[in-house]
Amino acid sequence: MKITRQLLFKTLFTVITLSGMTMSSVYADDSGADNSLANTLPNIVVFYSDDHSASDMGAYGNKEVNTPVMDQLALEGMRFTNVFSSVSVCAPSRTSMYTGLYPQKNGMHKNHSQARADVKSMPHYLSALGYEVVLAGKVHVKPEIAFPFKYIKRHEIPNYLKIVGDKPFALIIAYNMPHSPFVPIKKGYSPDKVTLKPSLPNVPMAKRMTAAYYDLITNLDHEIGSHQFWLQKYGLLHDMLQIYVSDHGYGFPNSKWSLYDEGLKVPMIVKWPGKVKAGTVNDGLISLVDFLPTLVEVAGGSPHPSLDGQSFLPLLVEQKATGQETELNEHIFATYTNLGVKGANRYPMRAVRTKKFKLIVNLAHQNKYLIEALTNKDEREGIHPHHVLAEWHELAKVDASAKVALERIYHRPYIELYNIESDPFEKNNVADKPENQAEIKRLYGLLSNWMIAQKDVELSALKKGYAAEL
Repeated sequence: MKITRQLLFKTLFTVITLSGMTMSSVYADDSGADNSLANTLPNIVVFYSDDHSASDMGAYGNKEVNTPVMDQLALEGMRFTNVFSSVSVCAPSRTSMYTGLYPQKNGMHKNHSQARADVKSMPHYLSALGYEVVLAGKVHVKPEIAFPFKYIKRHEIPNYLKIVGDKPFALIIAYNMPHSPFVPIKKGYSPDKVTLKPSLPNVPMAKRMTAAYYDLITNLDHEIGSHQFWLQKYGLLHDMLQIYVSDHGYGFPNSKWSLYDEGLKVPMIVKWPGKVKAGTVNDGLISLVDFLPTLVEVAGGSPHPSLDGQSFLPLLVEQKATGQETELNEHIFATYTNLGVKGANRYPMRAVRTKKFKLIVNLAHQNKYLIEALTNKDEREGIHPHHVLAEWHELAKVDASAKVALERIYHRPYIELYNIESDPFEKNNVADKPENQAEIKRLYGLLSNWMIAQKDVELSALKKGYAAEL
Protein backbone atom coordinates (compact mmCIF):
# COMPACT_ATOMS: atom_id res chain seq x y z
CA MET A 1 0.00 0.00 0.00
CA LYS A 2 1.35 3.43 -0.92
CA ILE A 3 0.55 6.40 1.29
CA THR A 4 1.44 10.04 0.85
CA ARG A 5 3.76 11.79 3.23
CA GLN A 6 1.13 14.39 4.09
CA LEU A 7 -1.50 11.76 4.89
CA LEU A 8 0.92 9.85 7.05
CA PHE A 9 1.93 12.89 9.09
CA LYS A 10 -1.74 13.85 9.50
CA THR A 11 -2.59 10.34 10.70
CA LEU A 12 0.33 10.20 13.11
CA PHE A 13 -0.52 13.66 14.47
CA THR A 14 -4.14 12.63 15.08
CA VAL A 15 -3.11 9.43 16.85
CA ILE A 16 -0.54 11.26 18.97
CA THR A 17 -2.97 14.02 19.90
CA LEU A 18 -5.83 11.70 20.87
CA SER A 19 -3.71 9.25 22.82
CA GLY A 20 -1.40 11.72 24.53
CA MET A 21 1.66 9.96 23.12
CA THR A 22 4.86 11.85 22.42
CA MET A 23 6.87 11.59 19.26
CA SER A 24 9.54 9.77 21.24
CA SER A 25 7.10 6.96 22.02
CA VAL A 26 6.17 6.70 18.33
CA TYR A 27 9.80 6.19 17.33
CA ALA A 28 10.90 4.12 20.32
CA ASP A 29 12.58 0.84 19.46
CA ASP A 30 11.86 -2.52 21.06
CA SER A 31 14.17 -1.78 23.99
CA GLY A 32 12.03 1.23 24.97
CA ALA A 33 14.87 3.64 24.23
CA ASP A 34 13.83 7.19 23.39
CA ASN A 35 14.52 7.73 19.69
CA SER A 36 12.87 11.10 19.23
CA LEU A 37 14.17 13.08 16.29
CA ALA A 38 14.11 16.10 18.59
CA ASN A 39 16.41 14.70 21.31
CA THR A 40 19.75 15.94 20.01
CA LEU A 41 21.16 16.99 16.68
CA PRO A 42 22.96 13.95 15.24
CA ASN A 43 26.45 14.18 13.83
CA ILE A 44 26.35 13.45 10.09
CA VAL A 45 29.00 11.82 7.93
CA VAL A 46 28.58 11.45 4.17
CA PHE A 47 30.97 9.09 2.38
CA TYR A 48 30.85 10.62 -1.11
CA SER A 49 32.47 8.68 -3.95
CA ASP A 50 33.31 9.71 -7.50
CA ASP A 51 31.96 7.82 -10.56
CA HIS A 52 30.48 4.72 -8.87
CA SER A 53 27.52 3.10 -10.61
CA ALA A 54 24.79 1.57 -8.45
CA SER A 55 25.28 -2.00 -9.64
CA ASP A 56 28.95 -2.21 -8.68
CA MET A 57 28.85 -3.23 -5.03
CA GLY A 58 28.31 -6.53 -3.26
CA ALA A 59 25.25 -5.21 -1.45
CA TYR A 60 23.67 -4.43 -4.84
CA GLY A 61 24.17 -7.95 -6.13
CA ASN A 62 27.62 -7.71 -7.74
CA LYS A 63 29.43 -10.84 -6.55
CA GLU A 64 32.67 -10.05 -8.37
CA VAL A 65 33.72 -6.84 -6.62
CA ASN A 66 34.89 -6.97 -2.99
CA THR A 67 33.23 -4.25 -0.86
CA PRO A 68 32.96 -5.59 2.73
CA VAL A 69 32.79 -2.18 4.45
CA MET A 70 29.99 -0.81 2.26
CA ASP A 71 28.18 -4.16 2.37
CA GLN A 72 28.24 -4.11 6.18
CA LEU A 73 26.88 -0.58 6.15
CA ALA A 74 23.97 -1.85 4.05
CA LEU A 75 23.32 -4.71 6.50
CA GLU A 76 23.14 -2.20 9.34
CA GLY A 77 21.10 0.41 7.49
CA MET A 78 18.75 1.02 4.57
CA ARG A 79 19.78 0.37 0.97
CA PHE A 80 18.11 2.48 -1.73
CA THR A 81 17.67 1.03 -5.20
CA ASN A 82 16.36 3.99 -7.22
CA VAL A 83 18.61 6.97 -6.51
CA PHE A 84 19.68 9.16 -9.43
CA SER A 85 22.01 12.03 -10.07
CA SER A 86 20.48 15.03 -11.79
CA VAL A 87 23.39 15.09 -14.24
CA SER A 88 26.07 12.54 -15.11
CA VAL A 89 29.19 14.64 -14.72
CA CYS A 90 31.05 15.67 -11.58
CA ALA A 91 30.81 19.40 -10.86
CA PRO A 92 27.16 19.89 -11.89
CA SER A 93 26.13 16.78 -9.95
CA ARG A 94 27.91 17.88 -6.77
CA THR A 95 26.51 21.38 -7.09
CA SER A 96 22.97 20.01 -7.38
CA MET A 97 23.40 17.79 -4.34
CA TYR A 98 24.85 20.61 -2.22
CA THR A 99 22.26 23.21 -3.31
CA GLY A 100 19.08 21.15 -3.71
CA LEU A 101 18.64 22.80 -7.12
CA TYR A 102 18.84 21.42 -10.64
CA PRO A 103 21.70 22.78 -12.81
CA GLN A 104 19.68 25.36 -14.74
CA LYS A 105 18.63 27.01 -11.48
CA ASN A 106 21.97 26.94 -9.66
CA GLY A 107 23.93 28.02 -12.74
CA MET A 108 26.29 25.03 -12.88
CA HIS A 109 25.08 23.23 -16.00
CA LYS A 110 28.51 23.08 -17.64
CA ASN A 111 31.24 20.93 -16.16
CA HIS A 112 34.23 22.85 -14.76
CA SER A 113 32.20 26.05 -14.57
CA GLN A 114 30.65 27.55 -11.44
CA ALA A 115 27.35 28.19 -9.71
CA ARG A 116 25.85 31.63 -9.30
CA ALA A 117 27.48 33.53 -6.46
CA ASP A 118 24.13 34.18 -4.77
CA VAL A 119 23.16 30.49 -4.55
CA LYS A 120 22.79 29.04 -1.04
CA SER A 121 24.21 25.61 -0.29
CA MET A 122 24.54 23.02 2.46
CA PRO A 123 26.88 25.10 4.68
CA HIS A 124 24.44 28.03 4.67
CA TYR A 125 21.45 25.93 5.66
CA LEU A 126 23.09 23.62 8.20
CA SER A 127 25.25 26.30 9.84
CA ALA A 128 22.08 28.26 10.59
CA LEU A 129 20.81 25.16 12.40
CA GLY A 130 23.88 24.86 14.64
CA TYR A 131 26.19 22.63 12.58
CA GLU A 132 29.82 22.94 11.61
CA VAL A 133 29.83 21.86 7.96
CA VAL A 134 33.08 20.34 6.73
CA LEU A 135 34.21 19.17 3.29
CA ALA A 136 37.22 16.87 3.34
CA GLY A 137 38.79 15.83 0.05
CA LYS A 138 37.59 16.52 -3.47
CA VAL A 139 35.95 19.93 -3.87
CA HIS A 140 35.04 20.51 -7.56
CA VAL A 141 32.46 23.20 -6.77
CA LYS A 142 32.81 26.97 -6.88
CA PRO A 143 32.72 29.87 -6.14
CA GLU A 144 33.67 29.50 -2.50
CA ILE A 145 31.19 32.21 -1.46
CA ALA A 146 28.40 29.87 -2.57
CA PHE A 147 29.98 26.88 -0.80
CA PRO A 148 31.41 28.17 2.51
CA PHE A 149 32.40 24.78 3.90
CA LYS A 150 35.20 24.38 6.38
CA TYR A 151 37.70 22.83 3.97
CA ILE A 152 40.19 20.22 5.15
CA LYS A 153 42.28 17.50 3.49
CA ARG A 154 41.31 13.87 3.91
CA HIS A 155 44.49 13.13 5.85
CA GLU A 156 43.40 15.80 8.37
CA ILE A 157 40.20 13.93 9.26
CA PRO A 158 41.62 11.99 12.27
CA ASN A 159 42.87 15.17 13.92
CA TYR A 160 39.61 16.98 13.19
CA LEU A 161 37.60 14.19 14.82
CA LYS A 162 39.92 14.17 17.83
CA ILE A 163 39.29 17.83 18.64
CA VAL A 164 35.77 18.30 17.24
CA GLY A 165 34.15 19.03 20.61
CA ASP A 166 30.43 19.05 21.40
CA LYS A 167 29.14 21.13 18.49
CA PRO A 168 27.28 18.91 16.00
CA PHE A 169 29.05 18.50 12.69
CA ALA A 170 28.20 17.45 9.15
CA LEU A 171 31.31 15.98 7.53
CA ILE A 172 31.38 15.29 3.80
CA ILE A 173 34.27 12.94 2.99
CA ALA A 174 34.68 13.32 -0.77
CA TYR A 175 36.82 10.63 -2.37
CA ASN A 176 38.47 10.65 -5.80
CA MET A 177 37.72 6.95 -6.40
CA PRO A 178 36.66 5.07 -8.45
CA HIS A 179 37.18 7.91 -10.93
CA SER A 180 39.82 7.30 -13.59
CA PRO A 181 42.74 7.04 -14.29
CA PHE A 182 42.28 3.29 -14.70
CA VAL A 183 45.63 1.68 -14.05
CA PRO A 184 45.71 -2.08 -13.37
CA ILE A 185 47.41 -3.04 -10.13
CA LYS A 186 49.53 -6.08 -9.38
CA LYS A 187 47.41 -8.91 -7.96
CA GLY A 188 44.26 -6.93 -8.66
CA TYR A 189 41.09 -8.15 -10.31
CA SER A 190 41.64 -10.48 -13.26
CA PRO A 191 40.14 -9.28 -16.57
CA ASP A 192 39.30 -12.92 -17.35
CA LYS A 193 37.06 -13.16 -14.29
CA VAL A 194 34.89 -10.06 -14.66
CA THR A 195 31.45 -9.97 -16.27
CA LEU A 196 30.95 -7.14 -18.72
CA LYS A 197 27.96 -4.84 -18.52
CA PRO A 198 25.44 -5.35 -21.36
CA SER A 199 26.24 -1.79 -22.47
CA LEU A 200 29.88 -2.71 -23.21
CA PRO A 201 31.37 -4.65 -26.15
CA ASN A 202 32.92 -8.05 -25.57
CA VAL A 203 36.49 -6.94 -26.24
CA PRO A 204 39.66 -7.45 -24.12
CA MET A 205 40.09 -3.76 -23.28
CA ALA A 206 36.56 -3.52 -21.87
CA LYS A 207 37.37 -6.40 -19.52
CA ARG A 208 40.69 -4.85 -18.50
CA MET A 209 39.02 -1.50 -17.85
CA THR A 210 36.29 -3.16 -15.76
CA ALA A 211 38.91 -5.01 -13.69
CA ALA A 212 40.85 -1.78 -13.06
CA TYR A 213 37.60 -0.02 -12.11
CA TYR A 214 36.89 -2.80 -9.59
CA ASP A 215 40.39 -2.30 -8.16
CA LEU A 216 39.50 1.32 -7.44
CA ILE A 217 36.16 0.37 -5.86
CA THR A 218 37.88 -2.00 -3.45
CA ASN A 219 40.46 0.66 -2.61
CA LEU A 220 37.59 3.06 -1.95
CA ASP A 221 35.99 0.49 0.36
CA HIS A 222 39.25 0.21 2.32
CA GLU A 223 39.48 3.99 2.68
CA ILE A 224 35.90 4.23 3.96
CA GLY A 225 36.79 1.55 6.49
CA SER A 226 39.78 3.56 7.67
CA HIS A 227 37.59 6.61 8.28
CA GLN A 228 35.07 4.51 10.17
CA PHE A 229 37.94 3.36 12.37
CA TRP A 230 38.64 6.96 13.41
CA LEU A 231 34.96 7.66 13.97
CA GLN A 232 34.78 4.63 16.25
CA LYS A 233 38.04 5.46 18.03
CA TYR A 234 36.69 8.82 19.10
CA GLY A 235 33.29 7.43 20.14
CA LEU A 236 31.25 9.06 17.40
CA LEU A 237 29.52 6.13 15.69
CA HIS A 238 26.87 5.07 18.19
CA ASP A 239 24.13 7.52 17.13
CA MET A 240 25.66 9.04 14.01
CA LEU A 241 23.82 9.39 10.70
CA GLN A 242 26.06 7.78 8.07
CA ILE A 243 25.34 7.99 4.35
CA TYR A 244 27.19 6.44 1.45
CA VAL A 245 26.43 7.91 -1.99
CA SER A 246 28.15 8.62 -5.30
CA ASP A 247 27.95 11.64 -7.58
CA HIS A 248 27.06 9.62 -10.73
CA GLY A 249 28.00 6.48 -12.64
CA TYR A 250 31.32 5.21 -13.96
CA GLY A 251 33.36 6.78 -16.76
CA PHE A 252 32.67 4.25 -19.52
CA PRO A 253 30.86 4.67 -22.85
CA ASN A 254 27.06 4.87 -22.51
CA SER A 255 27.29 5.73 -18.82
CA LYS A 256 28.97 8.94 -17.62
CA TRP A 257 28.29 11.80 -20.06
CA SER A 258 24.88 10.33 -20.90
CA LEU A 259 21.39 10.12 -19.43
CA TYR A 260 21.27 6.33 -19.31
CA ASP A 261 20.91 4.66 -15.94
CA GLU A 262 24.50 3.43 -15.93
CA GLY A 263 25.51 7.08 -15.76
CA LEU A 264 22.76 8.44 -13.52
CA LYS A 265 21.85 5.65 -11.10
CA VAL A 266 23.97 5.64 -7.96
CA PRO A 267 24.19 3.57 -4.78
CA MET A 268 22.93 5.09 -1.55
CA ILE A 269 23.01 3.52 1.91
CA VAL A 270 21.81 5.20 5.10
CA LYS A 271 22.65 3.98 8.61
CA TRP A 272 21.19 5.73 11.64
CA PRO A 273 20.99 3.67 14.85
CA GLY A 274 17.59 3.83 16.49
CA LYS A 275 16.01 5.68 13.56
CA VAL A 276 16.59 3.57 10.45
CA LYS A 277 15.72 -0.10 10.61
CA ALA A 278 18.72 -2.29 9.83
CA GLY A 279 18.72 -4.49 6.75
CA THR A 280 15.90 -2.67 4.96
CA VAL A 281 15.57 -1.85 1.27
CA ASN A 282 13.67 1.04 -0.28
CA ASP A 283 12.85 1.35 -3.98
CA GLY A 284 11.44 4.89 -3.91
CA LEU A 285 12.52 7.26 -6.67
CA ILE A 286 15.02 9.78 -5.30
CA SER A 287 17.06 12.48 -7.00
CA LEU A 288 20.25 13.86 -5.50
CA VAL A 289 18.50 17.25 -5.36
CA ASP A 290 16.52 15.65 -2.51
CA PHE A 291 19.70 15.26 -0.46
CA LEU A 292 19.99 18.78 0.97
CA PRO A 293 16.33 19.09 2.02
CA THR A 294 16.71 15.78 3.86
CA LEU A 295 19.71 16.95 5.87
CA VAL A 296 17.95 20.21 6.67
CA GLU A 297 15.01 18.27 8.08
CA VAL A 298 17.33 15.90 9.98
CA ALA A 299 18.89 19.00 11.53
CA GLY A 300 15.49 20.20 12.74
CA GLY A 301 14.84 22.75 10.03
CA SER A 302 12.23 23.11 7.31
CA PRO A 303 13.47 22.83 3.70
CA HIS A 304 13.12 26.14 1.87
CA PRO A 305 10.22 26.06 -0.62
CA SER A 306 12.48 27.42 -3.38
CA LEU A 307 14.47 24.15 -3.43
CA ASP A 308 13.81 21.70 -6.24
CA GLY A 309 14.28 18.69 -3.98
CA GLN A 310 12.20 17.39 -1.12
CA SER A 311 13.19 15.54 2.02
CA PHE A 312 13.34 11.75 1.95
CA LEU A 313 13.49 11.64 5.76
CA PRO A 314 9.99 10.07 5.80
CA LEU A 315 11.37 7.13 3.81
CA LEU A 316 13.95 6.61 6.54
CA VAL A 317 11.82 6.83 9.68
CA GLU A 318 8.17 6.32 8.72
CA GLN A 319 8.76 2.81 7.41
CA LYS A 320 10.10 1.90 10.85
CA ALA A 321 7.19 3.57 12.58
CA THR A 322 4.33 2.31 10.41
CA GLY A 323 5.58 -0.67 8.44
CA GLN A 324 4.41 1.06 5.25
CA GLU A 325 6.45 2.65 2.52
CA THR A 326 6.03 6.29 1.57
CA GLU A 327 6.33 7.26 -2.11
CA LEU A 328 8.41 10.44 -2.46
CA ASN A 329 8.57 11.11 -6.22
CA GLU A 330 6.42 9.78 -9.04
CA HIS A 331 9.02 11.01 -11.54
CA ILE A 332 12.44 12.67 -11.56
CA PHE A 333 14.41 14.67 -14.10
CA ALA A 334 17.93 14.72 -15.47
CA THR A 335 19.91 17.05 -17.69
CA TYR A 336 23.22 17.09 -19.56
CA THR A 337 24.80 19.56 -21.98
CA ASN A 338 28.21 18.00 -22.89
CA LEU A 339 29.69 21.48 -22.46
CA GLY A 340 32.65 22.05 -20.17
CA VAL A 341 33.84 18.50 -20.80
CA LYS A 342 37.24 18.27 -22.47
CA GLY A 343 37.00 17.96 -26.24
CA ALA A 344 33.18 17.83 -26.25
CA ASN A 345 30.63 19.52 -28.47
CA ARG A 346 27.28 21.03 -27.56
CA TYR A 347 24.88 18.12 -27.20
CA PRO A 348 22.03 19.00 -24.81
CA MET A 349 19.90 16.16 -23.47
CA ARG A 350 16.95 16.14 -21.08
CA ALA A 351 15.20 13.20 -19.46
CA VAL A 352 12.25 12.35 -17.26
CA ARG A 353 12.07 8.98 -15.53
CA THR A 354 9.36 7.04 -13.73
CA LYS A 355 9.80 3.60 -12.23
CA LYS A 356 8.62 2.04 -15.51
CA PHE A 357 9.67 4.39 -18.31
CA LYS A 358 12.41 6.83 -19.20
CA LEU A 359 12.06 9.46 -21.90
CA ILE A 360 15.28 11.01 -23.24
CA VAL A 361 15.18 13.94 -25.64
CA ASN A 362 18.37 14.69 -27.59
CA LEU A 363 17.85 18.32 -28.48
CA ALA A 364 20.76 18.52 -30.96
CA HIS A 365 20.34 15.02 -32.37
CA GLN A 366 21.31 16.20 -35.82
CA ASN A 367 24.89 16.62 -34.56
CA LYS A 368 27.40 13.83 -34.01
CA TYR A 369 28.02 13.33 -30.30
CA LEU A 370 31.71 14.07 -29.58
CA ILE A 371 33.84 13.86 -26.46
CA GLU A 372 37.61 13.58 -26.21
CA ALA A 373 37.44 10.80 -23.61
CA LEU A 374 36.03 8.53 -26.32
CA THR A 375 38.43 9.50 -29.09
CA ASN A 376 41.84 10.44 -27.66
CA LYS A 377 43.86 8.44 -25.17
CA ASP A 378 44.98 9.97 -21.88
CA GLU A 379 48.63 9.35 -21.11
CA ARG A 380 47.88 9.25 -17.36
CA GLU A 381 45.91 6.05 -17.77
CA GLY A 382 46.97 2.49 -18.41
CA ILE A 383 43.52 1.82 -19.82
CA HIS A 384 41.24 4.48 -21.27
CA PRO A 385 37.78 4.54 -22.91
CA HIS A 386 39.62 5.33 -26.14
CA HIS A 387 41.19 1.87 -26.03
CA VAL A 388 37.79 0.25 -25.59
CA LEU A 389 36.33 2.25 -28.47
CA ALA A 390 39.24 1.34 -30.77
CA GLU A 391 38.61 -2.37 -30.23
CA TRP A 392 34.88 -1.78 -30.49
CA HIS A 393 35.32 -0.25 -33.95
CA GLU A 394 37.26 -3.34 -35.06
CA LEU A 395 34.57 -5.65 -33.69
CA ALA A 396 31.88 -3.64 -35.47
CA LYS A 397 33.45 -4.55 -38.82
CA VAL A 398 32.45 -8.18 -38.35
CA ASP A 399 29.62 -8.03 -35.79
CA ALA A 400 26.38 -6.34 -36.82
CA SER A 401 25.02 -5.98 -33.26
CA ALA A 402 28.29 -4.38 -32.13
CA LYS A 403 28.05 -1.96 -35.05
CA VAL A 404 24.50 -0.94 -34.06
CA ALA A 405 25.52 -0.43 -30.43
CA LEU A 406 28.58 1.60 -31.45
CA GLU A 407 26.57 3.81 -33.79
CA ARG A 408 24.21 4.56 -30.91
CA ILE A 409 27.01 6.41 -29.09
CA TYR A 410 27.66 8.91 -31.87
CA HIS A 411 24.23 9.31 -33.48
CA ARG A 412 21.09 9.38 -31.37
CA PRO A 413 17.45 9.95 -32.31
CA TYR A 414 15.51 12.94 -31.12
CA ILE A 415 13.36 10.80 -28.81
CA GLU A 416 14.40 7.72 -26.88
CA LEU A 417 11.92 5.79 -24.75
CA TYR A 418 12.87 2.81 -22.62
CA ASN A 419 10.71 0.41 -20.64
CA ILE A 420 12.95 0.13 -17.59
CA GLU A 421 11.00 -2.77 -16.11
CA SER A 422 11.62 -5.06 -19.08
CA ASP A 423 14.82 -3.42 -20.39
CA PRO A 424 16.90 -2.19 -17.41
CA PHE A 425 20.02 -1.60 -19.51
CA GLU A 426 18.10 0.55 -22.01
CA LYS A 427 19.12 -1.40 -25.09
CA ASN A 428 15.79 -1.20 -26.96
CA ASN A 429 14.36 2.20 -27.87
CA VAL A 430 10.58 1.69 -28.05
CA ALA A 431 9.65 5.27 -28.97
CA ASP A 432 8.23 4.14 -32.33
CA LYS A 433 5.76 1.64 -30.85
CA PRO A 434 2.13 2.76 -31.32
CA GLU A 435 1.15 1.55 -27.85
CA ASN A 436 3.71 3.93 -26.28
CA GLN A 437 2.61 7.17 -27.93
CA ALA A 438 0.27 8.20 -25.12
CA GLU A 439 3.04 7.67 -22.56
CA ILE A 440 5.49 9.68 -24.67
CA LYS A 441 3.02 12.55 -24.85
CA ARG A 442 2.48 12.43 -21.07
CA LEU A 443 6.20 12.36 -20.27
CA TYR A 444 6.88 15.07 -22.85
CA GLY A 445 4.36 17.28 -21.08
CA LEU A 446 6.03 16.68 -17.71
CA LEU A 447 9.42 17.47 -19.20
CA SER A 448 8.17 20.62 -20.90
CA ASN A 449 6.56 21.94 -17.71
CA TRP A 450 9.73 21.21 -15.75
CA MET A 451 11.89 23.03 -18.29
CA ILE A 452 9.54 26.02 -18.10
CA ALA A 453 9.86 26.07 -14.30
CA GLN A 454 13.64 25.76 -14.59
CA LYS A 455 13.81 28.59 -17.16
CA ASP A 456 15.76 26.13 -19.27
CA VAL A 457 17.56 27.78 -22.19
CA GLU A 458 16.79 24.74 -24.35
CA LEU A 459 13.01 25.04 -24.00
CA SER A 460 12.59 26.49 -27.49
CA ALA A 461 14.57 23.57 -28.94
CA LEU A 462 12.26 21.14 -27.12
CA LYS A 463 9.13 22.78 -28.54
CA LYS A 464 10.59 23.05 -32.02
CA GLY A 465 11.71 19.43 -32.01
CA TYR A 466 8.38 18.13 -30.77
CA ALA A 467 6.53 20.05 -33.44
CA ALA A 468 8.81 18.50 -36.07
CA GLU A 469 8.17 15.02 -34.71
CA LEU A 470 4.41 15.53 -34.87
